[in-house]
Amino acid sequence: MRAKTTTVLNCACDACGHGSHGCIEFPDGKIPVGTINDRPDSYKWVKMGVAVPDDEECELAAGMDEQAIQAAQHAAKRTALGIAPEDFEAYDRGEMTGYYRNGTPIPGPDADVSDGGIILNDNYEDEDDY
Repeated sequence: MRAKTTTVLNCACDACGHGSHGCIEFPDGKIPVGTINDRPDSYKWVKMGVAVPDDEECELAAGMDEQAIQAAQHAAKRTALGIAPEDFEAYDRGEMTGYYRNGTPIPGPDADVSDGGIILNDNYEDEDDY
């Protein structure tokens, strides 16, 4: 059963998990996009939204249509960005893309900053502060 990653993942092999020897397969500890996971539980990565099925066995085990896979990937991206549940709708509408270091929302392409919605954070001058 095979699944192909759609996002960069942290490796969790025994070497990486214990932090002792370093990972032989992924020296930087990161599993790159497009990596094939060939294990009996690969379908779980599909359900988590971080991979797509790479064979029929994985597709059947995951039991998800294309729309469900896309929804899982969207939810995984939101989670990876640390979007708070109360901001899910604003993120989904494109009104925000994440948070500044001070916790205020980063306006997205569809943000309406004119009527008191998401406010641009003008307090920062250095891009390292974002």
